[in-house]
Amino acid sequence: MLGLAAGGGQQMPVFSALGAECTVLDYSQKQIDSEMVVARREGYTINTLRADMTKQLPFNNNSFDFIFHPVSNCYIEDVIPVWQECYRVLKKGGILMAGLDNGVNFLFDDIESKLTYSLPFNPLKNQELIEVLDKTDDGIQFSHTLDEQMRGQIQSGFSIKDLYEDYNNSGPLQEHGVPTFWATLAVK
Repeated sequence: MLGLAAGGGQQMPVFSALGAECTVLDYSQKQIDSEMVVARREGYTINTLRADMTKQLPFNNNSFDFIFHPVSNCYIEDVIPVWQECYRVLKKGGILMAGLDNGVNFLFDDIESKLTYSLPFNPLKNQELIEVLDKTDDGIQFSHTLDEQMRGQIQSGFSIKDLYEDYNNSGPLQEHGVPTFWATLAVK
């Protein structure tokens, strides 16, 4: 299985415990290092690779049975090439499980008390947003539409088999029942 932008030692221990042979691709060396610390501590083997998910993935066609892609598209401007590459490297019948930010969090200030920003949230097109993100040390982030996230998977060839909405762990949006994340289960 491929953990795409899934470094950090959070999900791969679970998949490894279930018997998966795991490879993690992440852009952040710190995330890869954390992944290796957990693997050594828990006693399992994992393949790691530092690479950019916005570029062609360094794997052959039909390499993986399963891709787990946590909420990480918020760190890239264009998600369509990611879906196309996932489709390419998955085997026929392979599964893509993706976590997605639905954009709602980008509308509000840090404490979710005031509707502050417009969508799309794109700091490369609005310098003010870079200053906002610098204050929170969250890195450069982007909102994405339902079209980009789910329709992008479908147009890349996937069949979406299931969908799940999720919420922030705390705060006014969670308290008011406002979903802020999606998860999709798609099949090649």
